[in-house]
Amino acid sequence: MHRVFYGWVITGVSALANTLAWSVRSTFALFYVALLHEFGWGRAETALGYSLSWLLLLLFSPLAGRLNDRFGPQVLVPVGGLLLAAGLALTGRTQALWHYYLAFGVLVAAGIACIMMPAAAVTSHWFIRSRGAAMGIISAGSSLSAFLFYPLNAWLIARYGWRHALDLYGLIILLGVGPLAALLYRRHPADVGDVPYGTRFEPGLAAHSHPTAAVTRVGTTRELTFRTAVRTYQLWAVFAMWGLGVIGYQIMTTHQVAHALGQGFDPGTIAWAFGLSGIFTAVGNLIGGVLSDRWGREWVFSLGSGIGVLGIWSFSALTGPHDLMLLLIYTVAGIGFGMRISLLTAIPADLFAGRNFGAILGFTNGGGGIGGFIGPFLAGYLFDRTGDYQVAFGVSALAIVGSAVAVWVAGPRNAEAFRQPVTH
Repeated sequence: MHRVFYGWVITGVSALANTLAWSVRSTFALFYVALLHEFGWGRAETALGYSLSWLLLLLFSPLAGRLNDRFGPQVLVPVGGLLLAAGLALTGRTQALWHYYLAFGVLVAAGIACIMMPAAAVTSHWFIRSRGAAMGIISAGSSLSAFLFYPLNAWLIARYGWRHALDLYGLIILLGVGPLAALLYRRHPADVGDVPYGTRFEPGLAAHSHPTAAVTRVGTTRELTFRTAVRTYQLWAVFAMWGLGVIGYQIMTTHQVAHALGQGFDPGTIAWAFGLSGIFTAVGNLIGGVLSDRWGREWVFSLGSGIGVLGIWSFSALTGPHDLMLLLIYTVAGIGFGMRISLLTAIPADLFAGRNFGAILGFTNGGGGIGGFIGPFLAGYLFDRTGDYQVAFGVSALAIVGSAVAVWVAGPRNAEAFRQPVTH
């Protein structure tokens, strides 16, 4: 009887970490509406604080990747939980725009980066085979956050007000992520006397498998340094995949509550619809990860993009509460978004996994930082100028399509050839 491969424990801890950290992004729309109501700021300047928390990933993601490579997730993830909780608590004490920009834009960004970067980077060390499935499970944690925290944060805001809700919310994240990360995370399989899943010593590997095939494959592939990787077009394509994808996705998630309220939907319907969307997105994460191991990353990413664009169209077509079916289509289209999200880390891992992957992944996440800065602010600006979200939702759909094109340019289907040593 084989013992459980510890990589699946790492995957579970990473999924929990992602659930807690990503919930700040997946439920920000609730606090966005509260900020608009209390202060009367414009939608663009209010969205800017959230956008800053994405832009600063350009700084914090590569830094977190390097710190993870040096100190490991046992140290970095609890520190991230402390930073994130502090950022939320200080956001709850906002009295002016600059307070909000500093607390949410800076501290929250640092906390999220220190939690989520290790979750992605460490898991890639544990898997050669089934990497897509493992990344799908981790991404499912991110998507599940909407289902868990939309109703919770809506209740906290209604019961205690948005300021005290942020205090309690930050405490939940700190207590949920810090202790388990410190106790259970291990950076490499060698730390527990094991090897990555997919080598010849993999638990449960059939006895008739070729005894040296996997080892030979691992031994003859190159590990790119950050300096070498940044000179490849594949890395910049992955950067664009992240950037365009986040523009499209964050336009929707940041402004979906405001748009639905503007079309006359009651808050209760909105809370369950967007919470349910998190379930469909989580299912999409799992489906996308597993299918991409079989069908290829490009095809699954493109299929998810098509489903996502259909959802964006249906949401943009809402005219009132009688369009409940269109809202449901948007909710179910979370499957497509999830299929894409599950591959955002698997694709760069296919191409660049190795000892320097933390720094490389941090750089590619910087593309998401730029996209997250542009998307929410741009949508708020377009609303302020036009009076509705129609143009913004069109930009969202185009960005989603563009990110799918970038995946084909990056070419994870050619990862094995890309990772072969260069011979002269």
